[in-house]
Amino acid sequence: MSILLRSCALCMLSLSLLACHSQSPIDALDAAAQRLEENLSNKRSSAVTEQLHQDFNAQQGMDKKAAQQQMILAFMRFKNINILVVNRSCQLDNSYRDRGHCSAQVAISGAQGLIPERADYYKVSSQWQLNGDDWQLIKLDWN
Repeated sequence: MSILLRSCALCMLSLSLLACHSQSPIDALDAAAQRLEENLSNKRSSAVTEQLHQDFNAQQGMDKKAAQQQMILAFMRFKNINILVVNRSCQLDNSYRDRGHCSAQVAISGAQGLIPERADYYKVSSQWQLNGDDWQLIKLDWN
């Protein structure tokens, strides 16, 4: 096989592999929500902060800086933080291609040792904004 033919074959194979690995927007949104859950569970505050949009807003007027402060306080208070997400559902916004929405039922527990000192259950809804190739959390509400 000639070098040119082999190079073309390798190029086409590489392109087909890249096409297989590119995510659809909805899969990327779901992966971003999953990554946020993992970053919170593993107490990676800088990774969580990177996932928050610059215009992040949570209920009761919490902005990105206030969310970061609350997160750091919780990480300092509890040695172990466990998050269980049930029935996560993500969908793209029908009107805006760069927006998506996720909802889920979330159980969160915090403990210094093995026995949880605090456990809460929430219905969470979130809005995400596509920023370049990354989905960032722009709005978060819970009850």
